[in-house]
This record gives sequence, structure tokens and C-alpha cells, in this order.
Amino acid sequence: MTNRECEIIEDLLPLYADGVASDASLELVERHLSGCARCRELLEIYREPALPGLPENETGYLDGNGFGFRLRRLAVVLLAGIVIATSTIAWASYHAGRNMALRDPSFRQAEKMGLFTEVNQSRELGPYRITVDRVLLDTARTTVFYRVEPGLQDKVNLNVGMLDDKGVHYDPRGGRGLHGRDFVYDLEPVNLDAEKITLTFTTDAMPGEARFEIPVDPTTVAQETREIYPALKANAGPVEFAVDRAVLGLSESIVFFRIRWPRDPEIAGVGIGIDHPMHTTMGPGGPTSAEGRVSRMPPAAMIKGSGAFPPGFWADLVDETNGKRVKLEETRTQTDTLTGGIQGSFHFEPVDPSARQLKLTSPPLYLYRFPEQEQTMELTWSRQDKQSIDHVFKRGPVSFTLEKAAVEDKQLALYFKFKGDEAKPHQYYRPDFRIQDQGFWQEHIRLEWPDEEHVKVTFPRPEDEKVLLKLRSVGEKLPGIGFEINITP
Repeated sequence: MTNRECEIIEDLLPLYADGVASDASLELVERHLSGCARCRELLEIYREPALPGLPENETGYLDGNGFGFRLRRLAVVLLAGIVIATSTIAWASYHAGRNMALRDPSFRQAEKMGLFTEVNQSRELGPYRITVDRVLLDTARTTVFYRVEPGLQDKVNLNVGMLDDKGVHYDPRGGRGLHGRDFVYDLEPVNLDAEKITLTFTTDAMPGEARFEIPVDPTTVAQETREIYPALKANAGPVEFAVDRAVLGLSESIVFFRIRWPRDPEIAGVGIGIDHPMHTTMGPGGPTSAEGRVSRMPPAAMIKGSGAFPPGFWADLVDETNGKRVKLEETRTQTDTLTGGIQGSFHFEPVDPSARQLKLTSPPLYLYRFPEQEQTMELTWSRQDKQSIDHVFKRGPVSFTLEKAAVEDKQLALYFKFKGDEAKPHQYYRPDFRIQDQGFWQEHIRLEWPDEEHVKVTFPRPEDEKVLLKLRSVGEKLPGIGFEINITP
């Protein structure tokens, strides 16, 4: 089988596994599966329950991850190393289509209560006809459902902007689409005093815009939303974790949090779960660096006892009133340029309106510290052959010995032997490796533990054959943090 044929089939497997593929796709997939063991194995992954023992609508999926400008274009590569290059993109697109069909539980309650603002207006933008079907003005977010005919061509992206009649601009939160035709797009929630919003659609590929003016009444949905200020704080070592606010909307529940730690030149930052450490560099005149990220929980088929996505590394929310877990959709974080810490939000599916008691468990927090002295090496890698290497990176009692480098699926994979404190489990530590390629430092796109004594770190394949490899810092896992959140009727 050719790689090209496998890529096409991998895009179709989520639809095939759920029994909604077209007859033509069904025939194509089954003919391919008869002679491709690799794709048959992938099909079994898609058929596994996403969270064993829980209903299907309590599962999660992953459609991307933010790692800065240079790595944003490599979001596909991040997912590729877990299973294959395109399967998770197909998975995300497929579920986006289900959202648009309102089979996503995030929108069922609002649909049942008739709280969508119907629009049903069309405008022209170059060769495209854009139709806004409806808008949901939830207190947690504003969601726009729209269609494009004909479907968007490759490399053509629509930019969506929103302004209200009071002159307030609303930041976008991103969207998802199916086949370049059907889209769901999220923006920040509309202020309660707004009476009209203006949506604009533009593209870098052509001049002009498509403009929609829509009368709105945000108070209608706000009456069904609960907003609480629990003011909860807890410490894990020197790190303080605080929950300031929770918005329990009809389409989404958001928990807002802050993370603070003492200013210490040895501290490289704090990592949340499997994410890289975040830290605002503060100079004499104020902050000199800042960043933001969005991370999403992968399908449970990708979550293993070890590897790139170990279990228990995401925020957990339990509706104790009804005895069920609320699915996490994504985590958003950004550095706080005032304190140097982190502020962020956990985005869950909507909490049942009858819930009165919630239990929130934070993801594992890692406190990263710089090595006692700079740990770098010059690495010359081959585009084809594996190389045996023996170079040790250390911080305190922890060491990572680089044993080999290899090119795998257009990525540079580095294999390390790990040695640490025998009294602590191997995932107690997380190294933060960087490579310098063409003058730019890049974070690794994946870190996994094949076993307790080895670490595999993957980078995008460098442009230069000679790069500088650096152990920037090593993270140590902090004690877990949990909160009970009371919801006043």
C-alpha cells in the first residue's frame, strides 16, 4: 500500500468506525483494509471506548495544540507521532460536523430550551457565499454556526470578527469545520447590554468583507447561567493555585484559575500537566516575554499507562450531586505579565443545571528549575541513518544520557536513558529540551516514556544538519490539588 493511499483512508476511518461513511467511502475503506494491517490496527483504536465505563458523550478528543508561532504550523506533527499523521485531523473534523448537527451535548440544552438566535442570512465574499445560520449568545462564549459555498479551497481561511453596538470588539477563540463548508466558530461572550452585534468575514486571499448585522438579547441566555466566585486557594510546595471564578453556561462550563510562585532565578517556570513550563521574563522596565497556549485532551485510545499522554494529566471535574464526570474540552493558559505567573481557564462541557456540588482536581503541576550550569551539546544528525551517541545531561540527582538520534516520520527523535531518585516514580520528572535550528530555539513537540528507564523526545526535523541541543530545565512533580465547589441555588 502507498503512503498516500493510507493517508486518505486514515481520514475516513473515524466516519467508517461510527457507521456514517458514504457508500463510496465504505467500499474504498473496506478494500484498503483487506490488505493493510496498519490501518486495521488503527480502526481498532477508533472503535475502543474513549473512556472505559463511561457513556460515549463523556469522552474527549484532540484537534490541536499551541506551541508558539514556529511550532503552530507543526500541530499536525504533534499528533502524528502518537498514532499517524492525519488520523486525528479527521477525528476532529468529524466531531466538528457532529457539533454542527447539534448532536454535540454542548448545545443540546440550549437547543432544547430554544435559546439560539436564528439568523439565516447570506452574503457574498468573492467567489464564496457565506450563510450565518444561527448564533448562541452563551455567557461562557458566543458560538456562530455558518456555511460556505462552494467549500473553501486549500490555504484559504476566513477571519471572523465581532463588534457590538457599544463599540466593543470581541476576541476570537477559534473554530472548527467540516470539508471546508460547515463551520462552528467561538468568540468571547457578548456583554449583557449589547443590542446588536456585527459579524465580519474576511480573507487574506481577496479584498472586501461579508458583513452581518444581527439584533441580539444576551440576557435571555444569561438568566439560565450560573456564575460563582469560590475564592479557593491551595499550595503545592512553593506554588499557589487559586480558583477565582466559574461560569456554568448552557454550552460550556469554565473554571478560571491563577498560578503563582516565588520569584527565584533558579525557577524556569511551572508546567501544567504535559505542557512546557511557562514563565514571564521580567526586566527592569517590566515583562520582556509572554506567551499563551491552548491544549486539548486526546482520545482515550491515545492515553496509555506510559508514553506521551499518560492518564491523569488533565483537569478533572466531577458533578457530585449527580455522580458523573464532566468532560474536559480544553485548557487555556497565558503568562501574567503583572506577576510573572500564569492565569488560565479549564473548559468543560456544560454542568447539569441540578448540580449543587462539584469537585475540581487540577492537572499535575511541575516546578521547573534550571540546571546548575548550562547543559548544551552540538549535534550533527543524519537525514537517513540512526546514530549512536553518548552524552549526559544532568541536574542534581537526575541525568538523561543521549543514546541515539533518528529521523522518524519527518521528525528528529532523540532517545535518552534516564536515571533519577529511586524513591520517586519516573514520571515525577519531566525534562525540557530545546534545539537551536537556524538561530531559533524550538521546544520539543512530544515527550514520551517508552519505559521507566528511557525517554523519547521528538522535534520537528531541523533545516540545519548541525544543531545545538540544550537541557533548558527539569520539572519536578508537585503534590496534587483538589477543591470542593459549592453552587448556591
